[in-house]
Amino acid sequence: MVEADISVVSNTNSRKDPSVYELREPSAHQTKSVKLTPATLDMRLFYKVIVKGVNVTPDNILDPAYVTLEDLTTHAAFDHRSRARFEAAIKYTRSKSRTGLETIAIAAGAKVYATTINLDDIEIDVSINTEEGIEVEDNKVGLAPSAFYLPKLPPLTSYPPEIFITLKETETVFLISLPCLSYEKGSREGNFIEEDNAFYDYITLGKGKNRKIVNEETQTQIKMTQTRHTLATRPQKKNAISFASMWDMLDTYAQIEQTVAEEDDDEMVMYQSAAAHMLRKKRKKIEVHRRIGKTFTEIAATHQYLDAVLLMERVLASLVFAAQQKTFRGLINMDPLSLDLIYVYTLVNLWTYECEETLNKPISSISFNPKYSNICAISHGKFGYADVCQGIVCIWSTKNPRKPERLYRFIVPVTSVGFSKRNPNWLACGFCDGDVIILDITSYSIKIIARSKRDTNPCFEPIWVISWSSLEIDSEFVMTACQDGRIRRFQSTKTHEFISTPMMRVSAVEGKLKGLETTKPCPKHDVPITRYPAVLCMIWHPTIDHCYLVGTDEGCIHRCSTHYLNQHIDVYRAHAGPVTDLCNSPFMNYLLASCGADNAIRLWIEGMDEVILTLTCRNAVNGIAFCPINATILISASGNTLSVWDLRRKVHIPCAEHMFPGNVTLTYVKFAPCGHNVFVGDTMGRLHTFHLEDTPIPPFNQKKLLDDVIRKALCTRPHMLKQLDKLLRFKKRKST
Repeated sequence: MVEADISVVSNTNSRKDPSVYELREPSAHQTKSVKLTPATLDMRLFYKVIVKGVNVTPDNILDPAYVTLEDLTTHAAFDHRSRARFEAAIKYTRSKSRTGLETIAIAAGAKVYATTINLDDIEIDVSINTEEGIEVEDNKVGLAPSAFYLPKLPPLTSYPPEIFITLKETETVFLISLPCLSYEKGSREGNFIEEDNAFYDYITLGKGKNRKIVNEETQTQIKMTQTRHTLATRPQKKNAISFASMWDMLDTYAQIEQTVAEEDDDEMVMYQSAAAHMLRKKRKKIEVHRRIGKTFTEIAATHQYLDAVLLMERVLASLVFAAQQKTFRGLINMDPLSLDLIYVYTLVNLWTYECEETLNKPISSISFNPKYSNICAISHGKFGYADVCQGIVCIWSTKNPRKPERLYRFIVPVTSVGFSKRNPNWLACGFCDGDVIILDITSYSIKIIARSKRDTNPCFEPIWVISWSSLEIDSEFVMTACQDGRIRRFQSTKTHEFISTPMMRVSAVEGKLKGLETTKPCPKHDVPITRYPAVLCMIWHPTIDHCYLVGTDEGCIHRCSTHYLNQHIDVYRAHAGPVTDLCNSPFMNYLLASCGADNAIRLWIEGMDEVILTLTCRNAVNGIAFCPINATILISASGNTLSVWDLRRKVHIPCAEHMFPGNVTLTYVKFAPCGHNVFVGDTMGRLHTFHLEDTPIPPFNQKKLLDDVIRKALCTRPHMLKQLDKLLRFKKRKST
């Protein structure tokens, strides 16, 4: 900018006309420093308009809030001539519309320079509306931005407060049109269609097909035309960012592999006059892809979420039961050379399987998985005849003693459970009404593999025993024992699904039996009725595949075979009351132990009619088990007492006893395969896990030690010793 001193020339006319504007200038002796601007509109800055002593000078039309484009600035958008240099003299002429004003000429030696701006350095935001606030008279002519100023740009982060969008319906474009081939029944078109269909059936299936028909060949050319209006517009495309981790891809491929193939029944008529039940069904597989939702309700019902929760609960439980888990798995052993080692047969309680759903519901049966020893199934049902309850099956794992990993509810009480040896995920369940089902425990909900049918299973009494067996390599069947004495076989074949076959019906024995001698009852009146005793326990023979032993509620043990139906091979009386449990010695397969309601535990040898040894308890004995690592140790459950017996030390009283508080009855006892852990079930719905400590060191020859114990018990009966020696020589000769 150029600054200069301006001398003001005042008007010489002393007459003041009020209608004439007066321009006052500063006095001659006053000087003012102002900025010279070459623009024409800036000349009014040097004058003031006064009317009747009032300053009515117009304000500057340029808004100081906007950037001013000076004439000296060279810009390609407003100047098309080159301005190398301007003249230094600035002249002011008198306006023709103003009278009484003199011409003022000022010569100053100001230097003005031109500036060149590169267009590439200019940033123009095309999203800003530069025509805001301007009224357009002619809509056909577009308005250009003002050459004097540009609006001030708002911040980049600001957005308009409101956006108005006008939606208009576009013209409907038909890509393809197909005529309707179905009409509503009862309408005019529907009646015509029914008449056509009836006529078609008459000429194809009815009597009209016997008409004279002439076959001719013809050819019809079908031409499909396509117009420009049927072409679809090209869809708009845009770039999008998507991220998939390795876990996402793993879950996607796992979901594709687990695609469920549903079977849709498609009925196809074999003959024209076939009945509805003779229709052949053609199965058509439909692949269904199930997608997991995004809400917690949808995710919580998926097996992936339940599996993750199951693993997390196992990890948390391992932190609480870390020391007990080490003891249970045998990681902490007693030093056999310790000086303070005493044989007191201590039972240390590790944990208890219990939950709110099974509280005060008696345990009716327990089964351990033959392949995964950490998994066990517990059934809760009726213990007394008059009990009324619903059935529950819980699947527990030793890795999480706090909560069952599977829980299945049934309306009918569950009386027995058993795992399959060939398919470890199959669990057979027997109910109080005689039904038998097979569950798949891999599913969190009830998934039934097979179910018995009433047309082949006429049993309506509780199933007390359920067991799996396989006489052939590629087949496996279920054996059940019922309250009415029926022993049935359930198996799925190629033509039938889980049919029931009768194997044996135990009858009441009469007359004098071998085994235990009991007093003969003297009935006052003889009632001629046929009675079938209940089968309460059953085990398979350790060496003969087709033989099995059953214990009845009248105290007898029957030896039966799958080859002989409706008759037993041998029978003897073992107890004065019901036989509750049977088990074989793991070291001497011909030694059998039985317990019953007469408060006794008796040992039997196959081939000998008399009892070998009798152990007496305080109450009725409901369970008995041999130790798998020590041949002379066995454990029993009678009343609320858990007793530990060691046959080589004493047989008149137990070596150790563990009493359970409260009004509780023990219903089940079993050793773990390791031999140091014991599982005990009671009528309160709890399964206790104990660790047996302070026991004698197992001998090197277990069978010889057990044989010495038996001979010691038979020392007062020499005839039985001779019979035992003869039996052992026969078994040795038979094996060789």
